[in-house]
Amino acid sequence: MTTLKSTAGPLPNVSNYQIIKRLLKFMQPFNTIMITSLVARVAKFCGQAAVLGIAAASVGIYISSAEPGVVNWDVIWTQVKWIALAGTLVGLMSYIENYTGHYVAFRILAAFRDRFYYSMLPLAPAKTAKLQSGDAVSRVMTDCERIEPFYAHTIAPAIAAFYVPIIILAWCWTVSPTIVYVLAPFYIANTLLLPWLVSKLGGDGIQYREQLGQVNAFVSDSIQGVRDTIAFGYENRRAKELFEIGATMQEGQEKLYGADAWQRALAEIFITVGILASAWVGIELSLAGEIDPLVDLPAIIAVSVVGFYLSVGLANNYTDFRVSLIAARRLFSMMDQAPAVTDTATAPVAGTIEPKIRFSDVTFEYDADDAAWSREKKVFDGLSLDIEPGRHVALVGPSGTGKSTIVNLLLRQWDPQSGKIEIGGHPLTEFPLADLQRYIAVVSQRSYIFNDTVRENIRMGRYDATDEEIMAAAEKAGLTKWLASTPDGMETQAGERGSKISGGQRQRVAIARAILKDSPIVLLDEATSSLDVETERSVMEALRILTAGRTTLTIAHRLSTVVHTDEILVMLKGRIAERGTHEELMSRGGWYARMFEMQQDEVDATLVAH
Repeated sequence: MTTLKSTAGPLPNVSNYQIIKRLLKFMQPFNTIMITSLVARVAKFCGQAAVLGIAAASVGIYISSAEPGVVNWDVIWTQVKWIALAGTLVGLMSYIENYTGHYVAFRILAAFRDRFYYSMLPLAPAKTAKLQSGDAVSRVMTDCERIEPFYAHTIAPAIAAFYVPIIILAWCWTVSPTIVYVLAPFYIANTLLLPWLVSKLGGDGIQYREQLGQVNAFVSDSIQGVRDTIAFGYENRRAKELFEIGATMQEGQEKLYGADAWQRALAEIFITVGILASAWVGIELSLAGEIDPLVDLPAIIAVSVVGFYLSVGLANNYTDFRVSLIAARRLFSMMDQAPAVTDTATAPVAGTIEPKIRFSDVTFEYDADDAAWSREKKVFDGLSLDIEPGRHVALVGPSGTGKSTIVNLLLRQWDPQSGKIEIGGHPLTEFPLADLQRYIAVVSQRSYIFNDTVRENIRMGRYDATDEEIMAAAEKAGLTKWLASTPDGMETQAGERGSKISGGQRQRVAIARAILKDSPIVLLDEATSSLDVETERSVMEALRILTAGRTTLTIAHRLSTVVHTDEILVMLKGRIAERGTHEELMSRGGWYARMFEMQQDEVDATLVAH
């Protein structure tokens, strides 16, 4: 059976009270509206109790005033008016309660999603890489939706379940205190004992929610990889694994919702016994002449039913309430993680910044502070390099030697454990992260193309760019001819991850995005590695336009793309082992020369095409 493994770290070890307190803080901007909803709910149930009580007492009132052969229309219309008035109140209060309650809940959820999203940004990609995409989607969508019952179906029912029975018992006291002594224990049992019993029978549900997120991650992974799954005939095995993973949730589901079933069954028993007890005592009081058997007794039984079902309704919502807390706990577990880097700069760097890159004695290891994810191996141990302004430097070497890590560190997605990284003589930590991001443009083999139009994908380079500027960037990236051949031009839909356009077009869109950004430093991380030689040749022209006059660092496996750069650095085992121009490195007969010879056929094809 497939083993489920958490990808997001442990859930915060805090009490439910602290989780509730934190959730309530999101409600503060809407306190007035929520209070309106609470008052409306209490008034609604008091109105329902009044409707039932008046209707139940009306028969006795009519009989006590009846005369043989005479229809007492005054009594009938009086009771009908009271019932109509109470019914109208119920309808109005029901509308106000539902509208205001969900108004608040949905807006809080929108704010919660935004808060979650902005909490994730400082974690990316160092911390979010540990979270599978399906589990992330589960948290931001499913878990956020699971919080909605806390605001819409927990706060108001809890308060109403406390106040309405008190109001009902206060009215019963005016009829006979003995009735209060009988009803109160059953109300307390329904309101407090049953939820406690559910929590004991159903566990905390945390494991179930964690497993649900992991199942969602597995399903997301399966859908994204369905093409290869079918190609390798692995679909049946994958389906079996999905079934086995889903089966691991069964115990948690049965425990969670089995307790809910027990609660509902016991609630019906409590209600039945409570009503019978109040009826029994009411009969005794009637025989003793303390209450009217035709007016008071029916009204007491009818009104008490509302109090019973209100408290039972709260208990019925208790499972959703617990799931809400579990969902909130999962979300907070991500939101509370410390970011991999901290934005400590308080102001932009003053003066003109020269686009010069310097690494000085840099030591770096991924996840050095996280034993579960640490690779226990330093990527760099004293790395130093300089890239002068306006120069185009290439970084080549075997996989796993740290080439892409240089990009990660320049973008401050991670910080080194020691050493210094500078741009224009200023440490990266002096730049506000937003300024640093504007200063560097990146084109990689994994440049993400969103499920939007080509225009909007390019606009990511600079969100306030005009259509003319976007079109000019597309032209420089070599997209004009292709766009002219499409029915929708710039409004062409790129599809999810750019699935509706070719690999070359995706890279050109990414290049156009970088051209529009107009940053003084350009990082090309395997920008053409996924392209065939012919497509690469055409894309290289767009890259030359992008990098002209800019400080450029190109990371490449395909050496044909770096032949004409100003300098080539060969990285082996986290160190610069060779450096020089193409001709210089070829004359030395080192790693670069050997790799170039191995790729000679491909290089020849590219050079011939030029």
